[in-house]
Amino acid sequence: MSDIIEFPGAGLASKKVGRALIAATLNHVSAPLSVAGECSEELRGRPPLKKPVLLPIDNLVLHHGNLSAAQFNHARMLSRAALVRATNVALWKVAYPHMVATPTLSAGTALAMVSVLFRGVGKPKNVETAALISACVDTFAPASDAIGKATGLWKPVSIHPVVLALAVRQLVNTAVFTSIAELRTAMLDAQRSIIQLYRDTDRWLELLRVSDRVMFEFDRASWDLAYSNVGADVVCEMQDPSEAGDEDEDGTAPASPRWSALEAMRAKIEGD
Repeated sequence: MSDIIEFPGAGLASKKVGRALIAATLNHVSAPLSVAGECSEELRGRPPLKKPVLLPIDNLVLHHGNLSAAQFNHARMLSRAALVRATNVALWKVAYPHMVATPTLSAGTALAMVSVLFRGVGKPKNVETAALISACVDTFAPASDAIGKATGLWKPVSIHPVVLALAVRQLVNTAVFTSIAELRTAMLDAQRSIIQLYRDTDRWLELLRVSDRVMFEFDRASWDLAYSNVGADVVCEMQDPSEAGDEDEDGTAPASPRWSALEAMRAKIEGD
């Protein structure tokens, strides 16, 4: 059987190339997805019990009553601070590709990936297949989502290759591809999943930062000991810019004691 499908107006697309593109795209993001998945499980709980691993802490007021939870969280989270931040940044680019310079779908990449969904060989053998292929081509035309957004008749789909790769893989694993609506739905599902994972890494980092503040305030000795076992990347990640101090109309606002302590650690580790 041939591995080539002809797309109207777009030439030939190889399903072999499409499978390779999907594999390469997902391999590139597999590590961030894995780390984010662990963060989600720690926050929401692992099946089947669904009991969160990490303990919630009120982030509005530092209170000694939160120290036990902070110690528990801090011991499990601090060493991974830089890794989770890198994951957060990587997923942000996938979740919101319109907000940052990031790879977007070209017609060739999109069609190669979508070709994996078709069982046909060579030129389309019937009107239905030809219409479905044409619909796939139209979906990734720049004007398509602009029209959908303006009229409200359909939801725009993500332009990031990871979202399409996940959608195609989902359809290959769970369904027989019969309509462009299925592809769009799968892409919207993939995008929602990425956004949720991104938000969970945000929540994870905020919980760590709150736990760190509680530890600094109420158990400084354990806080110092914890940082003696991490590198400069973790120290830098834990420095909240909002605590760095700044000059304003009333003079210089000093840095917070925690930020200053972290800055001293960073300078010592890096040899400044």
